Amino acid sequence: MLRIMVTIGILVMVLAPIDALSGWRDALDSAERVDKLIGSRPAPQSQPEPEEPADEPPPRQSESRPSAPRGNDDAHYIQSDDYFINNEGLGNHSYIYVSLAKMVTAPSSNSKDEGEFMKVHDGQNQWTSYIWQSRIASKDELKLGMHFIAFHDNQQKGVYLAPNKKDSARGGTWWYAKITDMSDMYKGFVTVSGNYKVGLNNIRVPIPYGSHRR
Repeated sequence: MLRIMVTIGILVMVLAPIDALSGWRDALDSAERVDKLIGSRPAPQSQPEPEEPADEPPPRQSESRPSAPRGNDDAHYIQSDDYFINNEGLGNHSYIYVSLAKMVTAPSSNSKDEGEFMKVHDGQNQWTSYIWQSRIASKDELKLGMHFIAFHDNQQKGVYLAPNKKDSARGGTWWYAKITDMSDMYKGFVTVSGNYKVGLNNIRVPIPYGSHRR
């Protein structure tokens, strides 16, 4: 009996290290499997870095066009080769209408001092000896009885003002009169023959052309 117990004890002592080694081996095998699983997973894709917004040029500012006349036009849109014409002078009239025109044939003794002109607003030709060139008047040269030419088609609050558009100035109506009252100049206008009010910015000095110095 004693011999059997001794034999069993020896077997236990011998087998115990084998089981321990077996446990260590299982642990190593498990770790290796875990490493393989981790290693077999695909590497995470690197996320692209957000692109910085490109520097865009500022929006182009629209170029404002000047409202003042340009080129050969003055502030009334009248050109250096423009004329005002009629078939008669002011005479005893309070006012007369005049036409903006271009010279076709200059006055001469062969045509009885009459010139041929093409009217701008309708293109019709007219022979006449009542011809005026003109320039914008300054406030300082205005005086009673002074003859002048003014634009007719821009009336505001009872005052005839200078043209504000080229097409209206060159296709509209102009008139010829004389200054009769200057007491309202501080208000920006004078009173003219016919009892009309004309703005100080709407007065042109008529310059008679040719032999008729009216």
